[in-house]
Amino acid sequence: MRETLARNLRKYRRAQYLSQEELGHRAELDRTYISSIERCVYSATVDVVGRLADALGIPALELLRPASESAEAKSSSATSAEGAGTKGQPKKGAKPSRKSEEPAQRRAIATRKKPGP
Repeated sequence: MRETLARNLRKYRRAQYLSQEELGHRAELDRTYISSIERCVYSATVDVVGRLADALGIPALELLRPASESAEAKSSSATSAEGAGTKGQPKKGAKPSRKSEEPAQRRAIATRKKPGP
């Protein structure tokens, strides 16, 4: 159960582009405690699971749902959304395009010197 909570907490936090610090602020928990939960170092109480779920805007049950049940729910919703397409979403393992790079990264790449003759 601890591993399920850790996996789901990380998944939902990252899906919302939240840092552990920001989630901790929203749930009134220390960021190191959230890190410890995600690494399965500590168990969370029911109250903490509720606070995390509220901070993420999801039902607490979603944080405790095993991966197999989540996969079944996704597959049934994916078949109903079939044909909607995934335009604009990169394939798994694909390198990010230059458009997705930060401006500073693009400048650094553009200003790299090439070896001389």
